[in-house]
Amino acid sequence: MLFNLDDRGPQELEQLTGIYLASNNFNVIASELADATNAVAALVGDAVITAAENGYNYGNEYPLTIAVRKAIAVLAVSRYTRNNLIAHGDHGAKVVADQNEKVPFEWMVDRDQQAQQERWYRSMDALYKVLEDTEEKSWMDSDIRKRYKASIVRSLSEFEQVYPVDGSYYVYYMLQSLVIEAQPKIRRMVGAEVWDAMLGDNPQDLHKALLPLCQRYAVLSALITAVRRWNLEVFPIAIARRFAPTYQGNRSSRVALKEEMDAFVEGIEGQLEDIREEIAEELQDGNPAAGFDLMPKGDRRNKYFSAQ
Repeated sequence: MLFNLDDRGPQELEQLTGIYLASNNFNVIASELADATNAVAALVGDAVITAAENGYNYGNEYPLTIAVRKAIAVLAVSRYTRNNLIAHGDHGAKVVADQNEKVPFEWMVDRDQQAQQERWYRSMDALYKVLEDTEEKSWMDSDIRKRYKASIVRSLSEFEQVYPVDGSYYVYYMLQSLVIEAQPKIRRMVGAEVWDAMLGDNPQDLHKALLPLCQRYAVLSALITAVRRWNLEVFPIAIARRFAPTYQGNRSSRVALKEEMDAFVEGIEGQLEDIREEIAEELQDGNPAAGFDLMPKGDRRNKYFSAQ
């Protein structure tokens, strides 16, 4: 339980989000809070949620507890307000407004929902930062975190050396699964022996030079997969606009997206080809012809041709 201690749930949500009214009934948002808790747990692990719950129940406002509760609250309120635009009663769906209120235009609703989605991304950035900065045990020992250790891009700073994501831990961890997905291809490219040596405890100079190239290849491959596989709405808008500059986060900006994303993918694929050539040259010690005998093999006793 992360909310409604001493029946102060609405007040807690107002304090955490700034938009949920303390006068509201807590029961109407309780189910959204449960779903949002599951969503956050899927990203950081159940153990992190349990650690935050322990802090909350004992009245300890640790940074972890605050960060987890805020992420859940922001997501729950965002989902609640989306579903609360229209009232549903015995006589069907209706819009309810008193004489001092006006129903918002559709573009206003779109911008409000976009703003709330951006708050959700920022709250997850803050949560991930707390987990990493404090090396929270429930996070570091989680299966999710251990799975990310398989990535050759080991930190947000290494990722941003290849592609900037505005310091977003949320985007970094979201793309890590695609980085790991790209790694078997890179391993085949460099060979299993070189791959293992490159990631070992004492890599040689050759392997140290190869690692940044392989990291660049993995990150750029992940970006291509993300653009082809995912909807732009899963990204903060500042990142999504790098894939499609005209994207505004609403329905009216989706016409030219395919052409822009195709152009983005084409540009990245060109960079991947350049990186493949650099990796090949590095493996051949800077000489593309290394390992090849430039003189043709011939035997004067084995010369013949046929004419028909």
